[in-house]
Amino acid sequence: MIRFLDVVLSAVGLVVTLPVMLVLLLLGWRDTGSPLFRQERVGRHRRPFTLVKFRTMRPDTASVATHLAEASAVTRFGHFLRRTKLDELPQLWNVLKGDMSLVGPRPGLPNQTELTEERDRRGVFDARPGVNGHRF
Repeated sequence: MIRFLDVVLSAVGLVVTLPVMLVLLLLGWRDTGSPLFRQERVGRHRRPFTLVKFRTMRPDTASVATHLAEASAVTRFGHFLRRTKLDELPQLWNVLKGDMSLVGPRPGLPNQTELTEERDRRGVFDARPGVNGHRF
């Protein structure tokens, strides 16, 4: 039932937000020249998948957890996207594909070894990672 809701709601969400996403793509293209950000993340059963978001940092920024990146790496448009959470919209595609769920633990990076091990101990990888949801 949860997967059914994920598919229906993400499909509807993609259709409804398509005009907004097209505008954000154009503005992002103007801002960084590369509006989409793709990054490998750890998914359900520790399987890697490619997460898609709107880019909020300069393209030459190192691929690290957001809290470790320099604040100066975030563009003005990126600040707007983060503040409004609009940078997360492309993840509806990840939900539709089955990589993610609408609600679940946020997906970690492969290089976050301690986090991955702790999540493994707690059984977090039994669930799909979420666009929005509980912390651990």
